[in-house]
Amino acid sequence: MNTKLRYLFVFVLALSVAIVGCQSTDDEPAPAEELAETVPAEEVAPAEEVEPVTLRFMFPEGAGRGPGFDSAIAAYEELNPHITIETESIPFGEYGGLLPVQFAGDSPADVALVDSSAVISYAYNGAIVALGDIFNQSDVDDFLPSLVDQSTYEGQMYGAPFFISTQGVFYNTDMFAAAGIDPPTSVEEAWTWPEFVENVSRVVESAESDDVWGLVFLSNPPGSISWSLPVIRSNGEPGSNTFMALSADGTEVSGYLDTPEAMEAYQFWQDLYVEHGLAPQGDVPDAFGNGQAATMISFSAWGSVLNNVFPDLNWDIMPIPYLETHIVHASHFMPTVAAKSDYQEEAKAFVQFLSSTEGFMAYYDVTSDMPARISLLNGLEEFQVRPLSIFKDELLTVAHAAPGGPGGAIYGDIVGSLLVDIAQGADIEAAVDAAVTELDAQLTQFK
Repeated sequence: MNTKLRYLFVFVLALSVAIVGCQSTDDEPAPAEELAETVPAEEVAPAEEVEPVTLRFMFPEGAGRGPGFDSAIAAYEELNPHITIETESIPFGEYGGLLPVQFAGDSPADVALVDSSAVISYAYNGAIVALGDIFNQSDVDDFLPSLVDQSTYEGQMYGAPFFISTQGVFYNTDMFAAAGIDPPTSVEEAWTWPEFVENVSRVVESAESDDVWGLVFLSNPPGSISWSLPVIRSNGEPGSNTFMALSADGTEVSGYLDTPEAMEAYQFWQDLYVEHGLAPQGDVPDAFGNGQAATMISFSAWGSVLNNVFPDLNWDIMPIPYLETHIVHASHFMPTVAAKSDYQEEAKAFVQFLSSTEGFMAYYDVTSDMPARISLLNGLEEFQVRPLSIFKDELLTVAHAAPGGPGGAIYGDIVGSLLVDIAQGADIEAAVDAAVTELDAQLTQFK
């Protein structure tokens, strides 16, 4: 059965009317002619025109973000006709490398999405500005605490919680039915990674086509630690160095990324690509939507994309597998304001709108991403029932923030590249040793 996810969320806007009273005097009012002489028309100052402003907004392509932001921008520009928002949509696989180059240049985009695990790092380096008082306490209380923590540096928020992401496994229901495989339907029933490999291998073997992958990501292999690192962390017990993957002060990875449990998990990660051949070592565009992959790890908004672009595809969602400890990363991109922007106040106002209920719902009307506001997460019916309830249940039970801190951008870049290299067949011991050595050297600056 093809999953169709559309719900109507109705908002009622309250209108306030200000009534101004006039204070009378005992003096007889002057005739109209005298008033006209007293205040000549030509001396009344005309209403001041608002200077038009164009803001640049940069974000990574994919998962329906473009159409969603187009909808939110249209709503904002209608309320603020002097503001024009120009979007710069960057291919997902290129975004992480382009973002620091943009911030280092003389004219970065005024507003840019930054992964929540890297917000503090960019704040530390002065690339983005504190958002000041654009949020009141009721806003902060309504935001998911993990996102507030990931965006707060020295007591101020530098990123605006907008949406939240956990990871789920989209699967082709026709392929699984043909293989006689029943996937788990709740977080409590989640497969381990070995169980996933066994079952998905059977699905691939029974597929009508020989050109079917067992597993794909948005980019292959995934370059973001949001997707790959949970596999490694899941091989450690909660609170262990393997599970933490970074020291508490964010300045050391030796003894965290190279534990015996981590090394074992790296081998499993490589086997997915090399030994089992379940996942491609390069991108296969639209593999899941076109029936070339049995499963795809993505986030909730991908359901909207599948329904809109591949309406004949029958799909469902199961929870993320794990090795020893069930874990998913709870993070997402956050709107930020560039320190080099010439229109910081206007950019902050736009960011404030995006993170508001009205702004998010304008986006959500097109793309069903998970909201960063608790009130919306609990109020939107779509996330109370399957299949999207899987994401909410993961968020509330097994979700953790990705390792970050002041060196979060450096950490994410090096560890993300490490896991891509391992997936593509690199010598695991040599690659891990090189990454740990480089990271320890670079993170020393944050001690």
